Amino acid sequence: MNFSTKEYQNILQFINSSLCDSHKIQALLSSMFQFNHSLLWRADTAGNMYNLEFFNFDDQLILDYKEVHNANDVMHPKKLVSKLTSNKETVYRMEEITIPTDLAKSMYYQFIKTHRIIDQMVVYFVNGTFIYGGIGFIRFKGEMPFTQKDKEILQTLSIHLQYLVKNIMMTKEIEAKSLYINKEKDYKLGIIQASHDQGISFYNKVAQYIIKDIDPTSTVEEFFYNSIHPRIPDGLNESESPYYFHINNRKIKVMVQEKESALLCAYTIYLYDQGDEEERSAAHPQKELSNRELEIYHLVLKGYTNEQIAKQLWITINTVKKHLRNMYTKYNVTNRTSLIYKLEGIVD
Repeated sequence: MNFSTKEYQNILQFINSSLCDSHKIQALLSSMFQFNHSLLWRADTAGNMYNLEFFNFDDQLILDYKEVHNANDVMHPKKLVSKLTSNKETVYRMEEITIPTDLAKSMYYQFIKTHRIIDQMVVYFVNGTFIYGGIGFIRFKGEMPFTQKDKEILQTLSIHLQYLVKNIMMTKEIEAKSLYINKEKDYKLGIIQASHDQGISFYNKVAQYIIKDIDPTSTVEEFFYNSIHPRIPDGLNESESPYYFHINNRKIKVMVQEKESALLCAYTIYLYDQGDEEERSAAHPQKELSNRELEIYHLVLKGYTNEQIAKQLWITINTVKKHLRNMYTKYNVTNRTSLIYKLEGIVD
């Protein structure tokens, strides 16, 4: 990539500055590269976006996007999973995703037209077979569209940005787990964190699985707003927590945290998975797989060879073989076909 000396200096300065304070990613991208309007988001394994962090947008645009047009976004992660997990490129401009005639026919066009948007660019954070987050950028009427150089700068920064966001997410989970009192080893613990404005800032995969068991049609955010939040008493304070209640025989524990002042409190919600282990394993055999094994298994389902899996996940062929052997042992099978039959519930 042909960057100027100034561009190289900005890239290095961004890396150094963001390591010191990873929570200022969007502000640094704005000041150093004129990516002035951005949206940092997370996504779960089903592609649902959550914890939207808007930078330098007006309130009406934020409301319209969150309440109406989020799912219509032509660059929504659900619409790009196959494209992003099949190649190494993770940065796309809107013109690479859709053509003007198709965009004009889409439901998202009304949002673009209303808010005078002329271009979008997104860096996606990909982990093997799913997208776990990203940062979207917008240019408005009166600004220049994103250039190929803008894309190259963002692609150069993408690995570092993934590291920063993963670090933030891991920190949130560690903090949430450290707040949990009287851990029982028999429970698989689902964790949801809600910020002081009642927005979801984090949830783990176990919470996602538990909620899918309770309500298969609901996302974590929808379940929180419709089923959990209404059961939390108004004005619940630290002296009254932990607060317990049940949903469909699942115990829910709510811990209150204080933020900056007594008025700015946030919740950490724990969901207990108390079902019989053998029943859960029979109903959801893939839950026995580690995160890495699950990534490999999804690629096996797609027909990938060991060599293709190794390249996709940036690991050695021997590591792939080792994980496959572990899976065979777990499920008492000897080959890929039998493994798929076992995990997909297919009768041989």
